[in-house]
Amino acid sequence: MPVEAPPPAEINDLFAFCNHLAWQVGGPVLLHDASNSLVAYSTLQQPIDESRRAIILRREVPDNDVENETTSIAVERFDAGDESFEIAPYAGIQTRRVVAPVHVMGVQVGSIWVAESAGPLHPDVHEMVRSASKQAALLFHLQGDARKRETEVFTRLLLEGGTEEDLLAQYLGVPVRTKACVVAVWHGAPGDISRQVPQVVRTLFEQESLSFLLLPTADCLYVTAYDKVAEADFAERVKHAAAAIASADDRLRVGIGRISTHIGDVPQSRRDADAVVAYLRHHSGPRVASFDSIQPDVTLMRVLEILDSQVEAIRRPLSELAGLSADDRDDALRTLDAYFDFAGNATEAARSLCIHPNTFRYRLAKVVDMLGVDLDNRNSRLLLELDLLRHRYGRSLGT
Repeated sequence: MPVEAPPPAEINDLFAFCNHLAWQVGGPVLLHDASNSLVAYSTLQQPIDESRRAIILRREVPDNDVENETTSIAVERFDAGDESFEIAPYAGIQTRRVVAPVHVMGVQVGSIWVAESAGPLHPDVHEMVRSASKQAALLFHLQGDARKRETEVFTRLLLEGGTEEDLLAQYLGVPVRTKACVVAVWHGAPGDISRQVPQVVRTLFEQESLSFLLLPTADCLYVTAYDKVAEADFAERVKHAAAAIASADDRLRVGIGRISTHIGDVPQSRRDADAVVAYLRHHSGPRVASFDSIQPDVTLMRVLEILDSQVEAIRRPLSELAGLSADDRDDALRTLDAYFDFAGNATEAARSLCIHPNTFRYRLAKVVDMLGVDLDNRNSRLLLELDLLRHRYGRSLGT
């Protein structure tokens, strides 16, 4: 039966919406999301049956024969496109139900469930719940936008560190102690790709059955993946999803941070992922890598950043190449890179460049003479190799 006075006229959240509908139709109301979890319910003083009480206490549909059959009936009617329908009562367990799906942009995002209470429901209950489903769609959309904004704020706090872990864990639904890692997906610029990347990432991570949080920035999307169920292959599933993302568009660069076992270590994983992306952006080769797989390269890049910021400017050997044409300069750099890549082994270096060893030796001697470097001197070799690496990572160093 309806209560004597209606609830407040202002309907600014889903609980207020449930109370207003319950007062109109004369029975308690439950609002579920697409996964059949409880989102909100009416709090008016109306009698409720045991099924509804159990759902409110658990915030999900209990696993028993009656509820499973009820859910199956509802799914069939949703799939059939019914705008509202009834589910018959089960004696001693639950009363008659009137149900309506809630759609946003043609996608079912939830459902409204009205139960018969102390007396019969309003004669126009079907029309009322169909009308209410349209209002619920708007509230779902608004609440979803607000929830997304709030989640992004808390996710940013998680990635930056320094915020109370228990608070973040409680709000985000992430266990404090869990396997977690950050995947940075660099797209570089706004536009179509920045709008498409989140959906692609979401789909690929869901295909791997991974739990995750997304945080978009101006040129990068951060994915904080975490392991809710302690799966042994967590790391492999993250790598598989990251590889699939990189394959989706050759403009993307995907860096995988180290896996942590505590959410307090997530900021370090984010720094790892950023360093990997910086390396991939300025180094020809794969478009995806994990910190563990290229740790020496990333570490050396960081060392060079520190050296360039702390050590006063010194003469750089490669500055002597500035006067060459672009093609000649590239040939000289490839010759020097091959020399260091193969530890001075002329045969292997020449093979990598597809030239004769004698040709390689001639080119190397010519370049070294131009630079004024003694390759027999250990310190001279080191300075030359450091300058080569500066050239490789130059844009990431801001030079």
